Amino acid sequence: MHTTGIYRRWPLLAATALLVPAAPALAAPESAESSATVTVNTGSRDLNVRSAPSTASQRVGRIPDGSRITITCYARGTVFSGGPYDISTDLWNKLADGGYVTDAMLDTGSNEPVVPPCATESMRPAEPRASGDTVDSNPGEEGSALWGAMEKWYFASGKRSYPAVEGAPRDLAASARAAGWTVVDEPRDRAVVVIPPGVLDAPGAGHVAWVDATSRRGDGMYLRITEMAAMDKAPHIWSGRTVQAVPELSYILLP
Repeated sequence: MHTTGIYRRWPLLAATALLVPAAPALAAPESAESSATVTVNTGSRDLNVRSAPSTASQRVGRIPDGSRITITCYARGTVFSGGPYDISTDLWNKLADGGYVTDAMLDTGSNEPVVPPCATESMRPAEPRASGDTVDSNPGEEGSALWGAMEKWYFASGKRSYPAVEGAPRDLAASARAAGWTVVDEPRDRAVVVIPPGVLDAPGAGHVAWVDATSRRGDGMYLRITEMAAMDKAPHIWSGRTVQAVPELSYILLP
């Protein structure tokens, strides 16, 4: 990313960025042949390194402002707004050492990707996300799993509205489709995941949660979810966990 009108050429620092780990090392880097060396520009503070291309994913390190770093590929993730350039972008860059950083705080010389797409990222067109019928109040019983998922939806939508859904969690996918919302079977973030009875320890009524981020591992896709009243938690209690995106799940997409 660069400032409007003028491309800044930054001096090469004597040492590369110090990545301060907050978790175990991530996966091996992409091919070095197509990598690029760019400069971190946050304006002052350290740049957070995330486990996935999302501000909601786990922070796995930090990089000092002004550091020179190597990026190997890019991914499209959640929109980041702010930084010294005061822009909004869904472009994230993967580090050679693993982890993702937002393009909004990198001086790359371009507003477009400067490295190839990550090999683990699907290059098919993004699933369309329709806007369906809405209601002004949370359709779930306060403190329930449905109530929690709908609250996450409400705040992610900019506090505009709730989707017009009804019934037990196991019925939400059908209810959302009937209300005009996009429901898919492939893992998506910025979505409510519907978990059928008996899947991932869901009770007979089913379960729902909010998907903060998705990530790919050697054995498949995983979801980082935030939920209320999880199977081992009481009502009104928030919690988070990482679960495998098994085929039985469905996703109600927030535009």
